[in-house]
Amino acid sequence: MDQAEEQEICNNFIQSKKADLEDHGIRRVTFLIFSKGNYPFFFTFRHRLHWGEDSIYRHLEPALAFQLDIHRLKNFNIKQLPTNNHILHMYYGTAKNPTGQKVTDNRFFVRSIIRHANFFTKEASFDYMEREGEKYLQESLNGLEVAMSNPQYRRSDCNHIFLNFVPCMVIHPLLVAEKVRQFIIRYGKRLWKLRVLQAELKMRLRETEASPEVNMRFFVNTESGYSIDMHIYKAVKDPHSGLEYLHSFGEIQGPLHGIAVNAPYLTRDFLQQKRCSAQLMETTYVYDFPIMFREAAKMQWEQYLTSLVSTKQTMPKELVRYTELVLDKHENLNEIHRVPGQNDVGMIAWLMTIFVPEAPEGRDIIVIANDITFDIGTFGPREDKLYMKASEMARKRGIPRVYISVNSGARIGLADEIKHMFKVAWQDPAHPDKGFKYLYLSPADYKTISSKNSVQAELIEDQGESRYKITTIIGEKDGLGVENLQGSGMIAGETARAYDDIFTLSLVTCRSVGIGSYLVRLGQRVIQVDNSCIILTGASALNMVLGRQVYTSNTQLGGTQIMFNNGVSHHTVKDDYSGVHKIFEWLSFIPKHKGANLPIMPAVDPIDRPIQFKPTKTAYDPRHMVAGHEVDGEWVSGFFDKGSWVEC
Repeated sequence: MDQAEEQEICNNFIQSKKADLEDHGIRRVTFLIFSKGNYPFFFTFRHRLHWGEDSIYRHLEPALAFQLDIHRLKNFNIKQLPTNNHILHMYYGTAKNPTGQKVTDNRFFVRSIIRHANFFTKEASFDYMEREGEKYLQESLNGLEVAMSNPQYRRSDCNHIFLNFVPCMVIHPLLVAEKVRQFIIRYGKRLWKLRVLQAELKMRLRETEASPEVNMRFFVNTESGYSIDMHIYKAVKDPHSGLEYLHSFGEIQGPLHGIAVNAPYLTRDFLQQKRCSAQLMETTYVYDFPIMFREAAKMQWEQYLTSLVSTKQTMPKELVRYTELVLDKHENLNEIHRVPGQNDVGMIAWLMTIFVPEAPEGRDIIVIANDITFDIGTFGPREDKLYMKASEMARKRGIPRVYISVNSGARIGLADEIKHMFKVAWQDPAHPDKGFKYLYLSPADYKTISSKNSVQAELIEDQGESRYKITTIIGEKDGLGVENLQGSGMIAGETARAYDDIFTLSLVTCRSVGIGSYLVRLGQRVIQVDNSCIILTGASALNMVLGRQVYTSNTQLGGTQIMFNNGVSHHTVKDDYSGVHKIFEWLSFIPKHKGANLPIMPAVDPIDRPIQFKPTKTAYDPRHMVAGHEVDGEWVSGFFDKGSWVEC
């Protein structure tokens, strides 16, 4: 007998006993069914569901369900997924949406319980936590990978892992946090691939053998994919209500401080939706780039300090400081601090100060970037104006200007207020394929829309009725037509002037189309991400012009295999983070501002060393003569300092 048949038997039995259950005030009934060679089956029926089965708790004993914090999934419609691994409990959640709008929040919840008797020594506690923690993390990732191989669940995001350590262990919470951080770094690429952005550990800890037991929660967020945010909380019981609340552990107060321990998980917020939208297009949300700049600066410092034999120099506490550049109503550029995602324009600009090894006291740069989540990253009059003003500021100050290009070219807009009103006068109403004579509005519709000055029309008489024949559609909003092309010419000229005056550099991610590709080319120095393309128009449009399927993708037109080989792109990188790191490498050769001295750093390679490379009569790689190379683990020096050769 399979579980479907067993569930049906349990359901029929419950329905036959409903009256007796009601009379005795029963609220829940759980059936435990054993069958030879199978794991026990659990079926739970509840009064509040009119004695229907609570499918979330299927095959979960009540005590186990409590330990898995299943009640915290109440904001999602949950579907339990079967797994071959009985230590995993996997649920696919779709956010409940009372407003009736389209639901876009789908995620996996992978939950496990780690069982053992209590520990009484630090050594045993640490060894167990390290061994079992990594084991269960691997099991969770394996189960999630299998589930996401199903096309039905491939678009899940913000996936969540929950591990409940049952035994009480003797270990300091900060040691747990450090070990968890190491796990996240070690499995970072796989976590990002499987879209695991949140993890939670529930533990019972004692700092010493004599300390009292404390319930702890560790929350890890990697929402941007390039930095780890970890917050530690202890569960504190309120003496009046008896409920437990999260209190931050340590000096830093986490975002969940004061929240009830059993509070349900929140559905995707505004920023998460923006991030997911950008990540589905295989790029980074624009407001995550400053975080990426900070992480790239940290990596550059780590590499630099490692290369030095001995030095008293240390990494600064502050690596990146920035203010956002925003246009006011008078189109003046202002420096402001505001939370991410508050932009009402598809172009973002920052004045950044980066603290890097060649300028530990800081150096200023201007960063301009498209927001692909705003009108698919198109250029309109406001975007062009912000780009223009930010670039002019860079030229005025004589500082480097970095452009992060991820866009869809100049905006071709539609007057939405006209779309539902206009009518078509066909050449032959019975055969629309023969074309149309004109578009028109009825007198009533024209009277409604005429005050908005979004359309121009002339009154005619046709087919026995008055019609307003449309001659021009202007649109109520600015930035729908040829004014966008005028702005494109303006910023193209500004980019050419910037290249003559200051150092310009572009990073292309996702795609750069039309005027976006012109700006990249006019800026001359280009770093291109592998999955991106630099094109004037899309492959589908060209296929329509050619009348046949010539191109299958945009990468055939402007991918790295085209643009790098023909010299438009100077560097190719595997992802956005590598691209930002390459930006920092390139800037390390550039003066802080126009007219300043070149950066001078302590020499790692001695000045008076001999050049060890010797040309041979047989073929050899000329790069070895210039940059040096390793032979059997030994360094054979070339003309340039070790590690300084950059090939474009």
